[in-house]
Amino acid sequence: MAAGQDRASVVASGFLTLLASQIGTRLVTFIINLLIARHLSPEAYGLSSVQFHLLTTTALFISREGFRRGCLRFGGGAGADDDADAASDSSKSSNGAKGSAGKHSNGSVGKDSSSIQGSGIDNRAVLRVAWLVVPLGVVVTAAVCGLAIWRHDAAVAAAAASTGAATANGRGESAAVPYYREAVLLHGLAALVELAAEPFYILASVHLMFGARVGVEFASTLTKSLVTLGLLSLPSLAPALLRRLGLALRPVEPPAGSAARSAATGLPPALVFSAAQLALAAVALAGYGAVGWRLLRADKRAGARSSWLSRWTPQELRVLGTSAVFTLQAVEKLALAEGSKVVLATMQSAVNQGVYGLVSNLGSLVVRTLFQPLEEAAFAAFSAWGAEAAAEAATKESVAGSAAEGPTAAAAAPPGQGSAGTKAAAGGRKAEPSKAAAAAAAAERRLAPLAAALGPMVKAVCVLGLAAAAFGPAYAYTLLRLVYGTRWSETEAPAVLAAYSVYVLLLALNGIGEAFVHAVLDARGLQASNALLLLFAGAHVGACVGLVGRLGALGMVAADAANMVLRIAYSAWCIRRFFRPLPCFSLRRDLLPSSATLAAFAVAACAAGVSNYIFLVAPGVDGSTPQRLFLRRAAPHVAVAFGLLAVVGGVMLRAERATLRQVMEMRRRRGRGSEAMASKKED
Repeated sequence: MAAGQDRASVVASGFLTLLASQIGTRLVTFIINLLIARHLSPEAYGLSSVQFHLLTTTALFISREGFRRGCLRFGGGAGADDDADAASDSSKSSNGAKGSAGKHSNGSVGKDSSSIQGSGIDNRAVLRVAWLVVPLGVVVTAAVCGLAIWRHDAAVAAAAASTGAATANGRGESAAVPYYREAVLLHGLAALVELAAEPFYILASVHLMFGARVGVEFASTLTKSLVTLGLLSLPSLAPALLRRLGLALRPVEPPAGSAARSAATGLPPALVFSAAQLALAAVALAGYGAVGWRLLRADKRAGARSSWLSRWTPQELRVLGTSAVFTLQAVEKLALAEGSKVVLATMQSAVNQGVYGLVSNLGSLVVRTLFQPLEEAAFAAFSAWGAEAAAEAATKESVAGSAAEGPTAAAAAPPGQGSAGTKAAAGGRKAEPSKAAAAAAAAERRLAPLAAALGPMVKAVCVLGLAAAAFGPAYAYTLLRLVYGTRWSETEAPAVLAAYSVYVLLLALNGIGEAFVHAVLDARGLQASNALLLLFAGAHVGACVGLVGRLGALGMVAADAANMVLRIAYSAWCIRRFFRPLPCFSLRRDLLPSSATLAAFAVAACAAGVSNYIFLVAPGVDGSTPQRLFLRRAAPHVAVAFGLLAVVGGVMLRAERATLRQVMEMRRRRGRGSEAMASKKED
């Protein structure tokens, strides 16, 4: 039970560390990306947010996602956190007083590492499995880039054969994009550089080094945004630098209205995005390389003797097999997550791609800032718990197998031993109910801390998702008009953003549910999950094809929402089945907010809709409305939102008091563990 409580504390500490850093990261990058969007036309924005995003995401996700999740199974005995010292301390205390753990914890590097002698993690074993990301990434990246270039060449050929046809049906914009092939190759190179850093990222994840990861992510994301903004704001900078190096861009005259005309005097947008992606990859490689070097150096000082070329251990083979299963699952999840964008890129114009790209980036800001850190922290902690549970189950099976020989021998005693054999058999029959009761009690003690940790996490993301669903539809137009101007607010972007706001609630529930389910499932359960995900992927792509052609970007959001509902239903079934030994566990009571909270959000959504109609819809506010008049009408509408948020917050403070107490207790337990370990180190 103590181990489960430690895992819950790791989740709480890791989530808060990631959350605080993510909020700062996203605020800075959001402001920069806002300025970037004002420099780009919808066509150019679609090139970056849909086409190049698909290329990079496909290459990276297929190559590394399986190893990222699978290698976390190395953390069964770990719990060290480099930057959150408390995480390291509570994990070490939960493993008992292993004196060597404290001896190797002098200095920051010692705390960052979990060597073989310290926390039970063999860093070289982790890297021996994780480095396979690189050769797999070379193959996947080459295939993805080749496919993108082939599609580009096909579009060029189609445009040459029929000049007006490709533009008329909304396809083939890539044929008019200058330096498209060079940009694809540069994005492929950036993916390979980023994959070279992946083994060290995985090593940091196994050690639950949340602070180091967030620091590197912040630096790389900020670098990418600044490079993009700099090259767009100073269009003559890059060509001047190229001329100094003896290089020059070939002259290109883009067709009228194309995405490249805005940058005709500077670096084409395709090359701007490529340079920014290369900068991100370089910073990631430098950052994670430094983290890995520190951990390996600490291993060397601690006297670790594992060999890079020794025979693979059963644990390494098991983790490799799990990573392979997760890699197959990554392909299916990629089809589920990005299949709609493939359909959009194929069936819709570059303008519509840009509109959806802007909405998805804005709508998923909450997802990336709040939900993703919690999902990562939960998956890391619960994966380590799953590894411990598997090892414990294997030990119990071996002990039970040897103990079973005794009752069998007693039952087979010869008749001459009469009453002794009969008494032994009767004793065995009486022991069976007591053993079953003991097993049930042990299962309840083992699962209760996990249920206590999962409940607040699901409720937290549900509340955030409900806030987006309640206020997003009524304030989508106002947000776009204030932040991005009439260029975007007078397109279909407000309607798409309103629908996406409701979709955020489904994303929240699915993310935390799948993080828990995939962390605790065994290999057989993961295979069954993969089969269902494949079925869902097929249905999702079919729904996208049917809905995108009729409803455009709105149809894609609808198809994504239907897919999320299916995945949430499966995760809920798995969670209920996993906690079946807990008779008091209930999905509705333990994982969802109270009825009062749900009612408060429903009333707030209706009130926000009425406010939107009174202040904006009824007066006929549109793109022709002067900005000063729009601000005068939008001000009371925004004030209503703040009032409703205050009311909902007050209701939640009363209705969710037990959940808040539970979270505070987790934090206090974390603090007590940190103080205890600090006093031990001083002694």
